[in-house]
Amino acid sequence: MSKILIKKNFSEIQHIYDSFFLDLYGVTHNGLKLFPGVLNVLKKLKQLNKTVIFISNAPRRSSSIKKVLSNFGLKSFLYKDVISSGDITYEYFLKKMNNLKCYHIGTVKDKNMFKGLNNAIVEEKNLGKSDFILNTGVYENAKVEDYENVLKKAQSISLKMVCSNPDLEIIRGKKKEICAGSIAMRYEQLGGEVKYYGKPYSEIYQKSYETIKIKNKKKILAIGDSLRTDINGANKFGLDSALVLTGILKNIKEIENFCRNANIYPKFLLNRLEW
Repeated sequence: MSKILIKKNFSEIQHIYDSFFLDLYGVTHNGLKLFPGVLNVLKKLKQLNKTVIFISNAPRRSSSIKKVLSNFGLKSFLYKDVISSGDITYEYFLKKMNNLKCYHIGTVKDKNMFKGLNNAIVEEKNLGKSDFILNTGVYENAKVEDYENVLKKAQSISLKMVCSNPDLEIIRGKKKEICAGSIAMRYEQLGGEVKYYGKPYSEIYQKSYETIKIKNKKKILAIGDSLRTDINGANKFGLDSALVLTGILKNIKEIENFCRNANIYPKFLLNRLEW
C-alpha cells in the first residue's frame, strides 16, 4: 500500500481539487439509502463552490436516477449533473440503432433506455430476428447460469452484445448482486462479441469532463468503490482517484493484491465518504 495515501476524512484532501466525479452505488448509497455523512460532504462542497458530477455505471438514463436520488433525500442543487453508463449507451449506440430489433437482457426499470426510440424488442423464441442484444443487468437473485441457454443461442448466430454496465457486482443493502458485466463476461467466454459503455471506458469520463468548466485534470478527483472500473477508468483518463471501502471492496489484503497484480492504484484510500 506504499503507493496509496490512507486518509481518515475527506476534508483532508478536498482542498486539493475543484471538481469531483462521485460514484453512486457503494460510495453515495447502498441501493436502499444514502450512507451516513454523504449529505454533509455534499453540503460542504456546495458551500465551497466545488463541482460534483455523479458518474455511474447504472444501466439506465440519468433522468430516472435523479428521481431515486431525490427520494433518498439528495436534492439536485447539491450536484451539477448525473452521467450514467445508460446515458452513454443511448448516445453512442442506441440512437444509431433506432428502428432495429433488439433482444433485451434486463429489468423493467431499465426500459427507459428505449424511450424516444423505435426499437422492436423481440422475445427469446425470436432471437434469430434480433439485430443485437442490449444487456442492462439481471433480475433480483438471478445467477449467471440462468442466462446460459440464451447466451449460447446468441453466440451461435453471432449476435453482438452491448453491455451498459461493465460492473460485475454490487452490494445492495448487505446483499451481493451480479450486474450486467458478469453476463457480458460469460458471453465473451463463450466466444461472443461485447461492446461496453461506462467505467472504465473513456466515453463516460469525456462526457463528464465536458460538463464541468474546469479543464485542468489535476483539479479533478474521481471517487469510487471498484478498482476494476472506477479507479482503472480514472487512471486511464489521467485523473487522481480515491477508493472507498463502503462498497464491494473491504479486505485490505485483497486490495493490495489487486493493485500489485493489475498495476492499478488509487491515490487515496478512505474508509467512507465522510467529512
